[in-house]
Amino acid sequence: MFSLHPKNDDMKCHQPMHHVSKKHAAGNDHYTMTETAVGQLIIRIPEKNLKTATKAIKSVTKLAMPKTLEATSNKDFSLFWLSPDELLLITPEKTEADTEAKLRDAMEGHFAIVDVTGGQTLLELSGERAETILKKSTVYDVHESNFPVGKVVTTKFALSQVIVTRTGADSFQLIVRRSFSDYIWQWIVDAGSRS
Repeated sequence: MFSLHPKNDDMKCHQPMHHVSKKHAAGNDHYTMTETAVGQLIIRIPEKNLKTATKAIKSVTKLAMPKTLEATSNKDFSLFWLSPDELLLITPEKTEADTEAKLRDAMEGHFAIVDVTGGQTLLELSGERAETILKKSTVYDVHESNFPVGKVVTTKFALSQVIVTRTGADSFQLIVRRSFSDYIWQWIVDAGSRS
């Protein structure tokens, strides 16, 4: 069954696709997609401050710095490598401000932390047809041999752009700009119905 729904009523104003409910869902038994409420922080770090920033990030999140095009995760946080000086930190819902404050206290030198929670949303796509849907939607080679678990890329998706990571053999996370979230939803509904 294809479903996209908030996990509780409090999230309805927080998530960009709150108008989508189970009764509006379409699809089949071969894939699912859910929108997950999380906090999102962009962290920019000049190379000369990387060592101290790595220590600060680890003290707050307990995460190691990800390697190029990779993500590191634990039960509370995920840290995505976006570029040599840019990271995306995913936090539990409504903890982004507290996490940002802790990071600012722990970090030294030049850095930037920007809360982008309101500008992006996280979609989780899974199931036996998830990879096929992505293959229809992006020019990036998402076959498991090229896109293993933990790899992160920013790529064109339909006529938009997403940050995508593989979280399992048949599961992916997509970070979508809020203004394109409904478009991406409709695209996946269509791509999934034609799998």
